[in-house]
Parts: sequence; C-alpha cells; structure tokens
Amino acid sequence: MTHPPIILFDFDGIIITQKSLEYTASLFLKSRFYNWKNVENLRLIDLARIFEEADSKNKIKALLKIVKIYKDYIPSLWKRLLFFMRFRCTYPRYEKYEKIKPNLEKVLINLKENNFILGIVSNTRGERIRDFIQKFNIEQFFSVFISRDDTPFRKPDPFPLFAALKAIKREFKITIEKENVYYIGDLPHDIQCAKNAEINSIALISGHGTKTSLINSNPTFLIQDIKEILEIEPIKKFLLD
Repeated sequence: MTHPPIILFDFDGIIITQKSLEYTASLFLKSRFYNWKNVENLRLIDLARIFEEADSKNKIKALLKIVKIYKDYIPSLWKRLLFFMRFRCTYPRYEKYEKIKPNLEKVLINLKENNFILGIVSNTRGERIRDFIQKFNIEQFFSVFISRDDTPFRKPDPFPLFAALKAIKREFKITIEKENVYYIGDLPHDIQCAKNAEINSIALISGHGTKTSLINSNPTFLIQDIKEILEIEPIKKFLLD
C-alpha cells in the first residue's frame, strides 16, 4: 500500500441532509396551480433532485432543461417556466436551516486523525459546497472539492472522480491505487459513477436513494448510517493497524 485510503464523498444526502430542498418541493407540490401529474410515486427529494440536477449558472440552459424534464409533471409550458423562476428563488431561502448529517463530524475526525485522504465529488454547484463547508466548519477535513463547475461531465460519468484523484495525486505526490479508493453516495448514479471509475463504491441507504434501488445497483459496500464507514473491513483494518 503506497498511500492511505482515499474516501470521496457525495455532497447532498451524505454531507448535508438536503431538508431545505425537500421542504421547498413540498410547498410547490401543495399548489394546485401547476396541475401536477404523475407525482403519486414521486418523493419530495426526487422532485428537488430533478431541479438541482437541471439547474445551471446559465439561466437559459437551465430553463431549457427544466422545461423538458418537468414536462411529465407540469403539462402547461408557461406554468413550467413560472415554476422554474419561483423554485429557483425560493429554495435558497430555506438552505440557511440546512444541517450536517448526524454522526458525520465524528467520522471525519476519526478518519483525518488516521491520515485518510478525503474529498468531495458532487454534481452540485461549487459555490454551494463552499458555503456549507464553511458554515459547518469542516473544510479542514477535505483535500479536494470537485463540483459540476470543475468538470465538463457530471456523474455517472467517471470524469469528476478522475478529476479528484488527479488533484490528490498531484498534491500528495502518490501513485493512485484504485483498490484503495472509495466513493460514498446515496443514489444509484453515484454507485455507477464509482464503477465507471473502477473504484470501490459505498451506498448509504439512509440518504435519498431507495434501499431497493441501491441494492440493485450492486455497490461494493452497503451501509445504513454514515458512522458504519469505520466498520467496513479494509477501512477498519487500516484503523486498527
């Protein structure tokens, strides 16, 4: 082993709870104005994630995506446009109430004290990641931050993970051993991203993905709570050694 374990974390549902987006989604779903369709099996976090994935600094690009993606849920084109503008202005108001995931800080302290190399790889905006990391005072735990602003491709494409590993390789002057790299996420596309990058995947089933979908994605490891990272056999072995 030429380097300590590298653990890369998704952001929403792993670092923060994302309750603010869920609450915003609940407000909009209660409105009959949009004439919602096909939302019987759509969870609040699913509605919010769809918006977050489609959003962009380029408002025109984001608008076009929203118009297309929400077509099955909001039949009226002009109401989809209005939804985009209102939702984009509303959800940031509630992010100030967002919280860090329970047990996460203790895990980060333990890993950092044992020289693990940690990073964040997410499809969300870089500015949003930085704001929350500073708010919760956990910036010191991570060596690399990769957002959608840093890569031309988003998960499940492996490019974001490759970008993180390249930065780690450069900073620590190490040769990356993929069998000693882990990516933890809470959605099937996180697991697929790790597979595409040929690294270990850790599925957190207490995040926003469904247990069934995560099991079916066939992750390397499956955990219920973030603290169980410390019990994953190769990670536990490194801690004990």
